[in-house]
Amino acid sequence: MNITKGFIYLLGLGVVFLGFSLILNNSFTVFLVYNLVCVVLLIIDYFISDMDSMIEIKRTGDEKLSIYTDEEIGFEVYNKGSYLLNIEVQDEVPDLHFKVKEKSIRGKISPHQKNILKYNVIPMKRGAFLFKHLHVRYKGRLGLCYRIFKVNLEKEYKVYPNLENLIKYRMSICNNRSFKQGQRNLRIIGRGTSFESLREYMPGDEFRKINWKATARENKPIVNQYEPEKNQHVYMLIDTGRSMSYSIRGYRKLDMVVNTALVLSDIVNQNGDKSGLLLFNTKVQNMVMPGKGAGHRNKILESLYHIEHTNETSNFEDTFYYFKKKERHRSIIFLFTDFDNIEEAEDMLRALPIISKTNTVVLVLMKNEKLEKLSNEKINNTQELFNKGVALEFLKERKKIIRLLNTKNILCIECPAEKLEYTVINKYIEVKNRRYL
Repeated sequence: MNITKGFIYLLGLGVVFLGFSLILNNSFTVFLVYNLVCVVLLIIDYFISDMDSMIEIKRTGDEKLSIYTDEEIGFEVYNKGSYLLNIEVQDEVPDLHFKVKEKSIRGKISPHQKNILKYNVIPMKRGAFLFKHLHVRYKGRLGLCYRIFKVNLEKEYKVYPNLENLIKYRMSICNNRSFKQGQRNLRIIGRGTSFESLREYMPGDEFRKINWKATARENKPIVNQYEPEKNQHVYMLIDTGRSMSYSIRGYRKLDMVVNTALVLSDIVNQNGDKSGLLLFNTKVQNMVMPGKGAGHRNKILESLYHIEHTNETSNFEDTFYYFKKKERHRSIIFLFTDFDNIEEAEDMLRALPIISKTNTVVLVLMKNEKLEKLSNEKINNTQELFNKGVALEFLKERKKIIRLLNTKNILCIECPAEKLEYTVINKYIEVKNRRYL
């Protein structure tokens, strides 16, 4: 039991009576009687306000949350009693993985009525988290005390990649010229491999696309028009090793890659292709074969929401041989990885031909902002001179490796973290419509 401000005010009122009692020379008696009355009222309030069994609480809302997104968690409170309920609740939140804006929620619920109480959290880590007890405190009928009890409301909340980005990019398909030339699909007529239609020749068209039979029939130049082939296998290979263990501006690299992979998978399926997934580190952790549809999307989502990075160096050679054994189709592969030093880059370069000979490989890297910052800083002492020299040397080698990859028919893109999703999606469109396959 806790006391309320009302009880404190009641005790404070005793000072007035104490003042009168001093005049009457019986202050001790008045002080004793007054405080005894206050304590009796407090005890009465406690016992007449027993509503623990008259309050029903249950969790409401979706158990799926999105990382780094402001999410609501709610409770439905039913007051089965016969007087107004002033209630305050506080949930047991896994503090290390959630930012909580409100420590407790207050509300008033009329007799025989229900009310929804909500608070907001920001998940900072993907995975499954168990929310256990709810601590409840409500004010007594006389307003002098709080009764407190605890309710077991165990519920598992799953924190997924940022699902809001899927809606954003679906809208982009219809509204952004960078993403389309058609109405619904990421479709650019003229550069694909599947015949779409005939149209009149226009300056700039390739002569090899002229349809000579149609030209003779129409007595004017007619060309074939193509669109990218459908049901192409598009894989996302995600490295969960040490290269993904770092953070950029407070966000983990692996989380940003997972969000991008989920968005890319959705865009690939909307475009009529099949998306696949492979997670690897020292060995292959999981592989989802290409598919499309709601069931396939959920399968990819379930594979991505709980993955964690390690501090180990990934085994590219074994991973690529595993992929080659499982996948016989010529595919587009988006390889999300990075390298901390030149030795790691050379290991990856030696292994890449295993899959690059029969597939189109797009290597996705995020810019190292710390090195970029070091390379642009002014020099004030010898230590800063050394740091800047090391940063410039590493960036020089990095650019050299990227150029080498591109000359070996491995498409390598390096972009800032905040442009990762946009850059990857546009590269997918570019690959589909430039006939790399």
